[in-house]
Amino acid sequence: MHSIRLKITAVTIAAILTSLFVLGVIGVATIGRESDRTSVEKMELISENMQLLLDAYLDSIEQSVKMSVHVAGDTLEELNASLLGDDSPEAKARLDAILRSHCDEIEHAFSNIADETSGIITYYYCVNADLGSDVHGFFWSRYGQESFTRQPDLNSNDLDINDTDHTLWYYSPLKAGRAVWVGPYKALYLDELWIISYVAPIYKSGFLVGVLGMDIPFDTLIEQISSLKVYDTGFVFLMDKDGRALYHPTLAPGEVPNQVGLNLNDEIFRHRNSGRAMLRYRLGGERRQLAFSTLNNGIKVAVTAPVSEITASQRHMMAVLLGVTFVILAVFVVVTLLAMDAITRPLQELTKASRRLMAGDYEVELGYDREDEVGTLTAAFRQLRDHLKLYISDLNSRAYTDAMTGVRNKGAFSISLARLNDEIRLRQGKSGIEFAIIILDCNNLKQINDEFGHSRGDVYLQNACRAICRTFKHSPVFRLGGDEFGVILQRGDYQNRYDLLCVFDRTAEEVNETAREPWERVSISKGMAEFAADADENAEQVLQRADELMYEDKRFYKQSLRA
Repeated sequence: MHSIRLKITAVTIAAILTSLFVLGVIGVATIGRESDRTSVEKMELISENMQLLLDAYLDSIEQSVKMSVHVAGDTLEELNASLLGDDSPEAKARLDAILRSHCDEIEHAFSNIADETSGIITYYYCVNADLGSDVHGFFWSRYGQESFTRQPDLNSNDLDINDTDHTLWYYSPLKAGRAVWVGPYKALYLDELWIISYVAPIYKSGFLVGVLGMDIPFDTLIEQISSLKVYDTGFVFLMDKDGRALYHPTLAPGEVPNQVGLNLNDEIFRHRNSGRAMLRYRLGGERRQLAFSTLNNGIKVAVTAPVSEITASQRHMMAVLLGVTFVILAVFVVVTLLAMDAITRPLQELTKASRRLMAGDYEVELGYDREDEVGTLTAAFRQLRDHLKLYISDLNSRAYTDAMTGVRNKGAFSISLARLNDEIRLRQGKSGIEFAIIILDCNNLKQINDEFGHSRGDVYLQNACRAICRTFKHSPVFRLGGDEFGVILQRGDYQNRYDLLCVFDRTAEEVNETAREPWERVSISKGMAEFAADADENAEQVLQRADELMYEDKRFYKQSLRA
């Protein structure tokens, strides 16, 4: 394939395909992210709404029990520590009388409260059997009946602390020391019915008086969520605090949805809700998505739906995007083939010019100036030519400039020495060439680098360079590498070279007077040597003497520190 037309056509079509592919990938990724974000928000919103609904119901039960607890506290004023700790028959009789009156008042108040509380199946007060000489309390139930009926009183001595399946309602609030939600668990006195209880301990003078509570069937919560559909076949279910299913249409109680999942773990279920996390797992060979929120009683309301249903709209949008992409591709291919005929001939001329440009001919003429795509391309090549000229010029400048300090570098110094040598050879045997070389070396750079870091060392070098440039502002300053600088003095600076060395010392002192940190100070050893026409054959000999004088100055500096 040697034809310019075919090459440009192929490149253009390849560019179009690449662009469409990139746009397609971005579009698919964007649609996927937006679909995922929407699904997470939707399912999280459903779980939060169900949580608010169920919490409002649970809160009504909490308030009913708390009202009864308040009444209980008001009716225990006659109890005191001395009476509770007295085992005499008279004290027991007095205590029984107080407890009977106490229970009667609570029972009356509690019955009125229970009648106004929706959904409860029992309310009760189990008094500590160790108080008094008789069993006190009450137990009302409407399980299997239309209204509440008085049941045999609950005796705390009959409760086995190890029977955790049935006695959580009594021992959980005692362990917590406050009112708590318990369950779901099997109620011993309700034919093993699964219930949820809100129970509160009653204390007086440090003695346990009893446990007051209400029960609701677990099915009450299930009924409020079982009919809710998410997407087409998704649903809501209930989990315990560890993520085990309490109610699930397809799982047995206690089975964990993430047991075969890849993205879920136990740590997730320790949070109050799933937040904006994407929780997906596999159940029965089907990928599903999950969101959850936690009720006030610790039960988690979870929402789940098949990923295939969640991504249905996403797949539809991707199919539409793919169809549009193929249509755009076909249109662009046809337009490209037609356009190639119009631009091939001027492109050939432009190609010749570009080859000259690539060969380094930056004076090549690019005269095509029509207002079309090739004209735009020609203008771009023209601008590129001009930029390249500037860029090459800038590179030449940068090649001889030290990047950190901005002064000339060692390469520029070598060129300056070569020019001096040329002048020495041209004036051989004649007088008139005068110059001096100063070599300056920064003291303590290694110590600053070691103690404060190389970035502080760079600051130290830059401060030193500024002090040198301020003094020798009419002479070229070079950074010869590391902590070493050089200055070539000619003309006026050469004539005033000794005065300039004194000025440099004063400049260093002024800098050091205002310096707050070690790296802001300036300490520089220096050596200066003049060109001697009767003794020096080249500039390198002057440089060597200046270098030796600098090292002699550095040795003197180190000796002064030790002294």
